[in-house]
Amino acid sequence: MRIISANLEHGTPAEGQTLPGNRWQELAQLFAAFRPDAICLQEVDYYQLRSGFQDQTRTLATALNKETGQVWQHRFLSFFTGQTAFGLRLPVALTTSALANQHRFFQANRPLLGGYGVGILTPHPVRRWVSAKLGAAPPRIKIADPDPRTWKFYGGQTRSLLGAEIVTANGRFLLGSTHLELGVATARRQLVRSWEGLSLLAGKATPLLVGDMNLREEVSRALYPYLSFATAPTFPASEPHFQIDQLFAPPTCQILGIDTIQMPISDHRALFVELQS
Repeated sequence: MRIISANLEHGTPAEGQTLPGNRWQELAQLFAAFRPDAICLQEVDYYQLRSGFQDQTRTLATALNKETGQVWQHRFLSFFTGQTAFGLRLPVALTTSALANQHRFFQANRPLLGGYGVGILTPHPVRRWVSAKLGAAPPRIKIADPDPRTWKFYGGQTRSLLGAEIVTANGRFLLGSTHLELGVATARRQLVRSWEGLSLLAGKATPLLVGDMNLREEVSRALYPYLSFATAPTFPASEPHFQIDQLFAPPTCQILGIDTIQMPISDHRALFVELQS
C-alpha cells in the first residue's frame, strides 16, 4: 500500500512562490509519480471565498484522472459549515438524521455555506465510507506576557475523521484521514479515539491512520509503542524539522519506505509511506 498524506493549507502558495498557473495539475503530476494507492488531504477547502469557491478535493481528483488515466474515487468531510474568512462556525449537520435527510445540503460532505476539513482520494474501489466526530478543545488563552494586549485567545475547533475501506489486489484497508487539534492534551485524546474507532470498524480490513497529528513523534510513539509508525520532517516546508504528519498501522504491517514531497502550495511537505501488510 502506497499512501500520501498532504496538508494543503487550502491551496496557499508555498513560501517564495507566486500563484502557479495550474497548481492542481502540477500537484497531480508530483503525486502520480509516487504511484499512490490513496491520497489523504488535510486543510482542504470546499467552496470557500478565500480559495475561489472550489471543491478542492474534486479539483485534485479531476487533475489525477487526467494525469493517470484512472478514475479517482474521492470524498470530502467538513469540520464545520461556514466561511472561514468571516469566522463562522455553524454546525456541519442538523441535530437528527431525519432532519439531515430532509436538508442534505447541511451534511458534512457538502455543506451549504462552504466548509473546511479533510479528504481522501483513491483509484481503487471503495467498499464504504465512514466518519466520526473527534470533539473540540476547550477555549483557552495563551498568556506569554503580563500585557493583556499580547494575550491570544483560541476557540476550540471541532475535528473529525474520514475513512474509506479501499479494496486492492493486496487486500482491504480501512484508511482514515484526520487533522488533530493544536492543543497536545486534546490531540492525544483525538488520536486515541481515531485509532480505536478505526480498529473497531475495520473488521477484516487492515486499519491505517494518517494525517497531520500536531503531535511530536515521541508523544505519538509513547501512546502506541506497539504499532508500526511512519513519519518524516514535513513542517515547515522550506526547512522541515517537525515530524507532525504521521502514519499508524498494525504491528503486522512493515514500513518499506518513507519520503517527503515538496509541493507548489502549502506550508507542509507531503508525507509518502509505502507499507506491506
